[in-house]
Amino acid sequence: RSIALASMTSHQRSMSQGSAPVVDEDTLSIESFVPGQKGDISGSFDKKKRSVLEKIFATDKETRHGRLNKHVRAEVKLKIASSHGDGQTIEKLAGVVDETDLQSNPSQMEQATNSQRALVIEGAALKHLLGDDVLEEMVFAVASGCDSVIACRVSPKQKALLVRLVRNYVSPTPVTLAIGDGANDVGMIQEAHVGVGISGLEGQQAVNSSDFAIAQFRYLEELVLIHGRWDFIRMSKVVLFSFYKNVVLAGHLIVFQCFALFSGTTVFDQWILAMFNFVCFFPIVMLGLFDRDLDKDYVRRNPEVFSSSRRNEHLTVRFILRWVALVIIHVFVNFFLNYGALRRQGGNTSAFDGLMGGASRSQPGDGEGGDLKVFGTTIYSSLVVTLALKVLYETKSVIIGRWPPFTCKKGKEGWSNRLAYTWVGISWGSIGFYIFSVYMYQLVGRVSGPGSFFPFIYVTHHMFDLRSITWMLFLLVPVTACLCDVTGKAFGNLYYPTQTQIHMEIASQEKARSKKLPKEIVSESP
Repeated sequence: RSIALASMTSHQRSMSQGSAPVVDEDTLSIESFVPGQKGDISGSFDKKKRSVLEKIFATDKETRHGRLNKHVRAEVKLKIASSHGDGQTIEKLAGVVDETDLQSNPSQMEQATNSQRALVIEGAALKHLLGDDVLEEMVFAVASGCDSVIACRVSPKQKALLVRLVRNYVSPTPVTLAIGDGANDVGMIQEAHVGVGISGLEGQQAVNSSDFAIAQFRYLEELVLIHGRWDFIRMSKVVLFSFYKNVVLAGHLIVFQCFALFSGTTVFDQWILAMFNFVCFFPIVMLGLFDRDLDKDYVRRNPEVFSSSRRNEHLTVRFILRWVALVIIHVFVNFFLNYGALRRQGGNTSAFDGLMGGASRSQPGDGEGGDLKVFGTTIYSSLVVTLALKVLYETKSVIIGRWPPFTCKKGKEGWSNRLAYTWVGISWGSIGFYIFSVYMYQLVGRVSGPGSFFPFIYVTHHMFDLRSITWMLFLLVPVTACLCDVTGKAFGNLYYPTQTQIHMEIASQEKARSKKLPKEIVSESP
């Protein structure tokens, strides 16, 4: 983006080459907005050094675009080695900072490196500036060259226009946040992407118009850096899981059409198909409520971890395409492994042993399971376990709780703080609820009698009670499907980790050291 004031500054600098540098504070403030100057260090890296695996597996932007130390050009490395100890950075060696101008004037060097600038502007001045495109660009250019901007005696409308100024002239469009405590801040709060209201002495107008409400301004840091970051990661996973589970289910229906002559016949029973979201939503809800990758104290000490949310690291196109590829893998693995084991009477019980030990020999058909409903429900069962396992290893913090969760002792924590939410959501909320539901569905069919509305007669009994192969597939197929995903994740995390994963490893090592420290002190004490 070429703004008006930056263009004039660039022209002034190009016309004055060879002469003494212009030492002007306003010019120095916006000198960094000359196109192609500040931050342009891409020429210091050789993109040919990027490997194919980095392009495919790396989700970190710096790794994927070849901006690591191993991607630095050879001539730049020689400059760094020769100037080691001189305090020169890669930005200086790459020509980002105009060292000739700075060295020719020591006062300018001190001013350009150590000075801090602030812009104070009143509402009377904004009245003449806001509304004109050229003047707005000039104001924004000057304000962007300052460390802080103070707008005083401004009207509610001018506050909202200042927020709109940032939204219009920053590329890419940033996520803006406005915080206020009174009725005169309502326009600004509603204009920003995220509005925070402070409940105080000026009424509840700002709180009622905001997205979030806090009692004091000091809570803003924890709201944004900690809870805001956690919630963004949780919502990203919940959104991905919501699409993933429904697309995987639809994928099984599409694949089965190749064997049904594309007649529209579904491989799953109608009521079994309808309760899919009820069976699978509970682990996802637990993930969306309790998942956290880094502790609160670590995030406070390392606020740079918030940059992953700003880069949209958890919902990038590359990340979504990985989930799409995972959908295809899980559909084919889950369907065809079950199909290969159950085809050609593979699901029939061969003898009156094992689960068939108590069956009546006068009813030999009890061990058969080659009908469509048993076949489809077996695939459905493996799919439910696969989704539950995926939620388990996608969770960064597994809530294991404390045993026993219920206690009558006084002074102990309540059951809500001792419950193992992750395991309850996966075992009882998903897998256990599914098994209970299919048995109850079979019972309803037996009581009401065979019919088109409840055709699920003795399907669960044949599938779980009389065939051991169902339980083998129930365990082996989901593990195989998840193994494909875990292998890719392990390879990517080991060789091409994101910045968040690196911080998670550092936090884990810090926890391990803190646990060992008291033991070492005790062992060293006499």
